[in-house]
Amino acid sequence: MDLAAVATELYGLPPSEFTSARNEKARAARSAGESLVAKQIGRLPKPSAAAWAANLLARHRPDEVDRVLDLGAELRTAQELLDSDTIRRLGPERQRLVTAVVREGRALARDFGGSVSEAAATDLEQTLRAAMADPDAAAAVRSGQLIRALASNGIDPVDLTDAVAVPGSLPEAVKQEAPARTATADGARPASRDAEARRRAEAEREKERERDREHARAELAEAEQTASAAEAELADAEASAAEVTARQRDLTGQLAELKERLAALEGEVAAVEREAGYAERTRKLAARVAEQEQRAVRLARERLDRLS
Repeated sequence: MDLAAVATELYGLPPSEFTSARNEKARAARSAGESLVAKQIGRLPKPSAAAWAANLLARHRPDEVDRVLDLGAELRTAQELLDSDTIRRLGPERQRLVTAVVREGRALARDFGGSVSEAAATDLEQTLRAAMADPDAAAAVRSGQLIRALASNGIDPVDLTDAVAVPGSLPEAVKQEAPARTATADGARPASRDAEARRRAEAEREKERERDREHARAELAEAEQTASAAEAELADAEASAAEVTARQRDLTGQLAELKERLAALEGEVAAVEREAGYAERTRKLAARVAEQEQRAVRLARERLDRLS
C-alpha cells in the first residue's frame, strides 16, 4: 500500500469523513501485513479547513492552481531581475487571480459538504501567496497533501515543517530560473537571490529526510523488539503445546491399558458368573437329594417304631 497515494486520497475527503476513512485504511494495511504503513497512516493528522480547501483545488482545479503558481514564478523572476515594470504589471493580476481561486476553493468546499470560514479563507489566500513566493511551497500545494496553512514573509523560505502529510513523496521543486540579462558595463550579471534560498531549502529538506530516517529507524527498532517478544511468546507456546501433547499421549496410553484390563476383568466376571450358576444348580440338586434322604430316614424310623 503506497502511503503517499493513501494520503492524497484522504486529504481530498471532507473533514467529517477523514478520521473514519483514515482508520479504515490503517486497518486494511494492517490486515495486509503492512504494519509499518498502518502505523504511518494512523498518525496522519486531520487537515485544517484552509489546507483542505487547498487540497481540493489541487485535486479538482489543478489548472487554476497552476495559473497562480506560474504567475508566482514570473514574479520571482521579475524580482530577481529587479524588473519593476513587470512587478507593477503583475501585482494587480496576482491579487485578482488569488481572490478568484480562493472563491473557487470555498465553492468546492461547499460542493463537498464542508465550509470555509472567513478566517480559513484568509489562511487559504496566505497559503497561495506563500506558494507563489517559494517553489518548494508550490510543490507542497500541488501535492494535495497539505495539513496546515502556509505563510511567507517574502524573504525567507516558507516553513514547511509538519505542513505536508508525506514530505518525502514531494517531487523536487521546479525552480524557474531568470533569463540571462545583457551584461553590465563591468561584465557582471545580477546576483541570484534565489541561490541562497535554494541552498537553505535543500538544507531544510535534508533535515526533513533525516527526521524521516530517524523516525523509520525508531519504528524498525520497535518492530524488531515486538517481533522478538512475539518469537519468545511463540517459543513458550510451542513448549507448552509439546508438554500438553506428551501428557495427552501418556493419558491415552493409560486409558488403553485400563480398557484392556477392564476387558479382561469383564471376561473373568463372566466366567465366575457361569461357575456361580453351575454351583447354584448343583446346590439345589444336592438340597433335593438331601431332602429325599431325610424323608426316607423318617419313614424307616416310623416303620421301626410300629414294629416295636
